[in-house]
Amino acid sequence: MASAHAENLQSCLEGFATCNYARLNPQEKRAIQAIQRQSNFMDCFHGFSDCDKKQLTAEQLQEVASARRVHNLQNCVEGLGECDMALLNDEERQQVARSARVRNFQACLDGMAGCDLPQLSDEENREAVEASHYNNLQNCVEGMGECDRTQLSKEEQQDVAAAAHGRNLKECLDRSDACDPTRLTSAEQQAIAAVNHERKPSD
Repeated sequence: MASAHAENLQSCLEGFATCNYARLNPQEKRAIQAIQRQSNFMDCFHGFSDCDKKQLTAEQLQEVASARRVHNLQNCVEGLGECDMALLNDEERQQVARSARVRNFQACLDGMAGCDLPQLSDEENREAVEASHYNNLQNCVEGMGECDRTQLSKEEQQDVAAAAHGRNLKECLDRSDACDPTRLTSAEQQAIAAVNHERKPSD
């Protein structure tokens, strides 16, 4: 009997459907009710759908409202989740606007799709253009990502060609399938042939 009572109490404490509330004594019922009220308060505090505001005290309602404003402000500042601008005061709206400009500037620097160039200042626009050029040059030099050679200067195109030639030479030295021997000079082809000859096991 004691074991069955303890199991039922545990079920009630954990909110399981198997809980038989009628089998609890008055002290246990008060404890369960206190736990349920606290659990409901936490649901409301974190904005969960299970929240029942009717069960909250006036003080708890204020805490929940304050937590909602803080959470909403965080969403608005970070540009994530739901943002209700109506809950913000003038200072908070200015903070959100500044954060949005910073995020947009960073997106433009990174070449992200969310970049809105008209929102940038002249100086930010120049920096974004320089960052875009550098990122494109880096992609071309490394042979990775999108590379628009038409955006490169004559000197940069020469650097890109030299980097590509160097990568191909290494592929050939490593006997990689990616090697294109037609892009090697006669001297490089002879050098690689000599290296490969030395690599062959002696008879």
